[in-house]
Amino acid sequence: MTQLGDAPREKRVHFRRDANCPVIAHARNREGENRIAVPCWMVNLSEDGCLLTSDHFPPRIIDIYLIIPGLGAKVPGIARTQGEYTVNMQFSAKLTADIINKVARIKTVAKQASA
Repeated sequence: MTQLGDAPREKRVHFRRDANCPVIAHARNREGENRIAVPCWMVNLSEDGCLLTSDHFPPRIIDIYLIIPGLGAKVPGIARTQGEYTVNMQFSAKLTADIINKVARIKTVAKQASA
């Protein structure tokens, strides 16, 4: 039974950091054996997962790995949930707070128009 004034409880174990980082997701859906490279944006992340957004995700993704610029390694995981333009990814192994903070600080640099 819920009492009035009770605050909703947060289920998260790890704090989510905002991110605005371009990444490449290599996704495999239930029907395919091949992976599809999908350019996308990482919206937020924590030690155990992240939220990705793109217009190009295939339907029904089951597993996925990320190529994050500057990290130099693949980050494997599964798709916990998927919307039309988003995938909530759970990492196969937890990332360290140092790596998470490094990725959260990655920012895009606008191209300078040549004169």
